[in-house]
Amino acid sequence: MPRKHWRGASLRACSCTIRHDTSPGAIRHGPFREPGMLLSSDEVQLTVGLRMEFSQVRLLCSRVTSLLTRFLICFRGKPGVIYFKVAREIMDWAITGGWNVEIRQITEDDAAAFLALQLQLDRETDFMLMAPGERQTTARQQRDIIRKILSDGRSMTWVIADDRHLVGGLTLRAMAPFKIRHTGHIVVGLLASHRGQGLGSKLFGQMETWARVHAFHRLELTVMCDNRAALNLYLTQGFMVEGLRRDSIRQPDGHWVDEYAMSKLL
Repeated sequence: MPRKHWRGASLRACSCTIRHDTSPGAIRHGPFREPGMLLSSDEVQLTVGLRMEFSQVRLLCSRVTSLLTRFLICFRGKPGVIYFKVAREIMDWAITGGWNVEIRQITEDDAAAFLALQLQLDRETDFMLMAPGERQTTARQQRDIIRKILSDGRSMTWVIADDRHLVGGLTLRAMAPFKIRHTGHIVVGLLASHRGQGLGSKLFGQMETWARVHAFHRLELTVMCDNRAALNLYLTQGFMVEGLRRDSIRQPDGHWVDEYAMSKLL
């Protein structure tokens, strides 16, 4: 499909794929579903994957605008060294194509930053498990949790770090019993400021490479049914909906939320 060009920015048209879900017991969930209704083997699941490079252009404009604003504020009376620092930030960002973002395995030294990330995710979205203010973990306890994950040998956490702090993370926990040791459960979170940049896909890519090396056969996760962005990400990563967990989440305002149970076989 041809690209449309507008002032140097390329827009890739939306693409969609049709997936035939022939697995028995797949759950129908939508505006016309009945509780517990099952899909027959000849029904199809429509997955819409949006690939919009225009979001990257918007992100570029917003960040450059933010830096220019800081520069102008500094220009009204701050020392000259600050002018140079902000101007250098703009130049470095333009040359490298963005802030220095790194995806890597977590270390014990990340304990305080990872806890701060979790607390911020609790505050800014209802899609995480814990409500704002509910998480009572201390930095020392978080360090112990990380140490246990690293010493497990078959569990791991990856973090997304920018120049100053952590902006996202994914934890893969291996099941302990022998009969399900081939299964890993995934928990993932990404700050709103860094969504729409492909970081989620890169995070899943690193995790899956590691999981294959460590002989995982099955990856699983749950996602709230109204979290469309996360659902689309998991579908594009090859996860399939296995079932519906009805009223599995109760939000602080009292309303009930269904979850999809999803998995991927390696």
